[in-house]
Amino acid sequence: MSVLTSKAASAALCSSRHARGPRAAPFRPATGAHPAVSAHHRSQQQSAAAAAARRRGVSCGALISYVEVTAGDEQPDDLAVEIYPNEASVGARICEMVVNAATAAVAERGAFFLAVPGGSVLKMCAGLAANKTMPWERTYLFYVNHKCVPVGDKSSTHQKALDLFLTRAGVPLGNVAALTGSDNAVKEAQEYESKLRQLAVQRNMTFTEGLVPRFDLMLLGMGADGHVGSLYPGRKETGMDAPGTPLVLPVDKKSPPSITLALPVMCAAKQVVVAMTGASKADAVAAALQDPSATSDRTEMPARRVRPVEGGSCVWLMDAPAAGKLTIATGARALLAADQAARAL
Repeated sequence: MSVLTSKAASAALCSSRHARGPRAAPFRPATGAHPAVSAHHRSQQQSAAAAAARRRGVSCGALISYVEVTAGDEQPDDLAVEIYPNEASVGARICEMVVNAATAAVAERGAFFLAVPGGSVLKMCAGLAANKTMPWERTYLFYVNHKCVPVGDKSSTHQKALDLFLTRAGVPLGNVAALTGSDNAVKEAQEYESKLRQLAVQRNMTFTEGLVPRFDLMLLGMGADGHVGSLYPGRKETGMDAPGTPLVLPVDKKSPPSITLALPVMCAAKQVVVAMTGASKADAVAAALQDPSATSDRTEMPARRVRPVEGGSCVWLMDAPAAGKLTIATGARALLAADQAARAL
């Protein structure tokens, strides 16, 4: 178990996976609290994190901690957890990560490939509208999931994105992959996959060894039942990850139906961000990050299967209530309380 740093809200917290320093000991699920950490050791942790942040030019500001999580094959080395005080802080961090990833991708290859979901994470992207450094003219945007509703329908992910930030930011709509407006999910999935494959060729997206296009950044939300995108527990779509699986899947769980990026596309992204807020997500967070799979059912817990591949990374962003049942967060909260008590003296 490794809590790399913990600081009071006004202190700087390194939020880059590159600023971890030496490799931490593997995490194993446990029921006890994190061992007590001396004030001297805590000071050393904070100094090291601040120095690493300065070297990397990382902007910081989380409330609790940056935690490395590893547990055998279930948790890869490049999966991290960041815990923030509230939904607004999580949203600000998401916008920061989008701009940082876009800037780096455009500098490297001249294009940035982004996938965003519907729901609360899409709402958090509203902060992008005011950012003047976001290279929208070089950004190509797809939706992780989208209802099969008419163009302009207020319930559509695309219309919500238009209302939240695309219009205000002046995003070139030719760079945004929208649905045709059909209620035929099979047809829409095929059309959307065709758009993705066409963009991948035209704009020189990179591919995995299995020829899955790699987004630079994949934003995902997670439901209280552990669903991501429109991949739900117990559904066949969640288990569809064999070579040759369609990149985009139709989902008829609800009415109207929807389409979703398949799990291999989610995991293929160079950076995956899974974000959630609220105490209603606490059980799902703990199940996805700490509890080993209870069965061999590949459709049991979609969020648990979101894992980076081929050098990618995955960061879980959450507020304190959503992290409430994470054993790994116990030590961070204890250190935070100690910091706050010391400041009150």
